[in-house]
Amino acid sequence: MEDIKSELSQLVKTRSVQRSKREKSGIPVVALVGYTNSGKSALMNRLLSVVDKSEKAVTEKDMLFATLDTQQRSVKLDTNHEFILIDTVGFVSKLPHSLVEAFKATLEEVLYADLLLHVVDASYEENDFHIAVTNKVLGEIGADVKEKVMVFNKIDLVPDFQAPVTNLENLFVSAKENINIDQLIDKIKEKIFADKVCAKLMIPYTRGDLSSYLCEKALVKSMEYLEEGTFFDVELNQEDYQRLKEYDTI
Repeated sequence: MEDIKSELSQLVKTRSVQRSKREKSGIPVVALVGYTNSGKSALMNRLLSVVDKSEKAVTEKDMLFATLDTQQRSVKLDTNHEFILIDTVGFVSKLPHSLVEAFKATLEEVLYADLLLHVVDASYEENDFHIAVTNKVLGEIGADVKEKVMVFNKIDLVPDFQAPVTNLENLFVSAKENINIDQLIDKIKEKIFADKVCAKLMIPYTRGDLSSYLCEKALVKSMEYLEEGTFFDVELNQEDYQRLKEYDTI
């Protein structure tokens, strides 16, 4: 336990630096949460393989604390949308008291996520208990108000699976057999890119700061240098559009 606590204290410092870089980039964050051995790492690896990033795979082990750190990977979809996917430490019940605070510290990244994917082992008969433990911990760290989607994994093992009643949207997938992963990706896009606005902006050459901002923060479909300024066919969030709508050419 002392080794685990020592390692976690170092990881907290590393994550702080990583989080600062992410916040500057403005890229949305999706976090995988759930009881230990629910298949979060396997699901992360399946998503990475879909976007041809299997070389960035994370560790998959059927053991407690196989993932101590919050592993994070950049995911860029075929639509050019990009988000950061985070794999958190597996939740557990009856954690030794001396490890409780260190365990919760590993989950601080969840507080900065835009969307939580609550991964559940559909093949485990008492998965409602796993769901309750996960929800309890999320509440204790203040993340229970985050937008969540329930992802029942290992559905290939229980084809007649009946999901517990929740007030959340349910998805039924198999990371191992690649079942309904496309539906999961569509749901992620729907949830974190719903506020995006397509616009055609003419930015004057005197506002090079805005052009630089768009190139860094927005999805630039095309850009053209014209006599009156730089023309952008771009997709950006609502907040940025409201700030730049005076430059909209439509």
